[in-house]
Amino acid sequence: MKKRKRLAVFIGEIGRDYQKQFINELQRVACSKGYDIFVFNNFGAYNSTTLFDSGERDVINIPVFSEFEGIISLPDTFDIDGMETMLLNKIKQETNCPVVSVRNGSLETYRVIFDNFGTLYEMTNHFINDHGFKNICYMSGPMRFEDSVKRLEGFKAAMADAGLEVTDDIIIEGDFWKFASVPAADKFLKAYGGKTEAVICANDYMALGLIEEFAARGIKVPDDIRVSGFDEVIEGKASEVVLTTVAIPVEEMVAKSVEIIEDVNNGKEVPAETGLTGKILPKASCGCCFDRPLIDYNSFVNRLTDEYVNVRRSTQFITDIENQVTEVDKLNFVNTYNHTFRVQNMYLCLCLDDFKDDNPYSETMLLKTIYPFNDERTENPIINYKFPRKDIVPDEYFNHDEPTCHIICPIHYKNMTFGYFVTEWCDRDITIFLGPYGEGFAHAYNDLRLQAQSSELAEIRKQNLIDPLTGITNRRGFEQSFNVLKTQNFNEDDLISFISVDLDNLKTINDTYGHAEGDIAIKSVADVLAEVVTAENICARVGGDEFYAIMISSDPDTQENTLKRFYEILEAKNKELNKEYSLHASIGIYTVPSSQADKSVEHLQVADKLMYESKRKYKEEK
Repeated sequence: MKKRKRLAVFIGEIGRDYQKQFINELQRVACSKGYDIFVFNNFGAYNSTTLFDSGERDVINIPVFSEFEGIISLPDTFDIDGMETMLLNKIKQETNCPVVSVRNGSLETYRVIFDNFGTLYEMTNHFINDHGFKNICYMSGPMRFEDSVKRLEGFKAAMADAGLEVTDDIIIEGDFWKFASVPAADKFLKAYGGKTEAVICANDYMALGLIEEFAARGIKVPDDIRVSGFDEVIEGKASEVVLTTVAIPVEEMVAKSVEIIEDVNNGKEVPAETGLTGKILPKASCGCCFDRPLIDYNSFVNRLTDEYVNVRRSTQFITDIENQVTEVDKLNFVNTYNHTFRVQNMYLCLCLDDFKDDNPYSETMLLKTIYPFNDERTENPIINYKFPRKDIVPDEYFNHDEPTCHIICPIHYKNMTFGYFVTEWCDRDITIFLGPYGEGFAHAYNDLRLQAQSSELAEIRKQNLIDPLTGITNRRGFEQSFNVLKTQNFNEDDLISFISVDLDNLKTINDTYGHAEGDIAIKSVADVLAEVVTAENICARVGGDEFYAIMISSDPDTQENTLKRFYEILEAKNKELNKEYSLHASIGIYTVPSSQADKSVEHLQVADKLMYESKRKYKEEK
């Protein structure tokens, strides 16, 4: 099947309203023009220094850019330092296709710019000219973002043009969320000698947070103070006091972005920058329009309820997937959540081992499974299909008759990359739970990695305690077991037998028949001793031809029976080997009540003396 034209989109936190609105509109526009859309999403940073941030930033390493006809970047959604620069550098290395940055972005790209300066200038003029306010404060977004800088400049310019002074005590830097509401309220209520008339905020969430904080202090909006926001989020429309805000022209942004890519590819000249303006929407919070917008409040409440449940389930999901032991169990478990959160046609793609150019993603990927794979639990959902990463999803499985929009999210534990997952866009059903999906997969495969390492380490530790010639415990292993014996709980009638064994005539065997035969003799005595004391007891080679064993038994005749059984099995071994020499070993056994386990060293020394006495008698009899 011939591949359709492809667009790559880079975006952060796709579950947010603006991002979903943008992708939803892009799907409508670009897919109608025959493009398959691949949206490379990350979920932002914890802070600028964590390993997690590096794993999120590496989403830019998933695509092979030469496979795309155009690239759209939304850099103000990234929230990861340096990501835009790294993205553009990688694009330069791989392709010369058109790159469009939306709302802000590098001057090296085509830019569809929102007029943050002019729009905030007009919003400030609305408060000054239409309402007659002079005591106006401003809450900016984080100043590391270009749109925050431009909006603040627009506010300052409008105030200056109106002859109003702007001082530090009327401005505070916010976070584009509600966390700065308390210090902002503290500052603004003191500004202008406590006579602040209005606060303009650089986005809606800060405005809503400030309104809530004012209300908690008994200050009403708009009766006591006026407030405005920016971005037109749905929460502002549904607020008890409908928020004055700015509508972002998302449809125009999308249409212009796709138009630029097509025009460039068709050889047309395109301006480096296209400016778009927003529309000011005066509502109740600034004292203008008190009519409520048409909103499906049932849908809105349901959405908030769903997101609350999703947040709770996110932690549950990550914890529960770790509790599944095998890979198949973990994959089956994920399938139970796909139905709950309406994730459809999700592809789990893992890295293999053909890494190139320090890319954390391998050149060849492994399609592990596709969700949902069944309505019921499946015994083995694993596909294990290899395909080149440049395809994102293998052609054999990606075979849609119509252009499709896919969301690609990285799977990484801190900065350790395992792969990515791909899910089809399904309008507004992409929820905040998409992030925990990636986290869940990351924890699952990190857990499997640790299991493998633990098994390998356990095997290494085990081998470190095993004598390689005989296969029984070595001196180190014996000493560990011996120390545990002193603290072990025993039954009242348990007896402990301390056994010392030494192979006789080893030097003669080595000198006469060679060291290979000497090794056979040592191993044969070890086999005999291991058969006598059985696996649940301690049996060790502690020197060249020296052995220790410890047996726990409740048989009062255990010492006599063990001695008899040892020589019977040794005689059988001689017949089995049928060598020119005959094996013989001296043995000493000392049995004590288990209550004397704390004196094990002394008891073993007694067993040694008995063994040497046996050896002396054997030599005398020869």
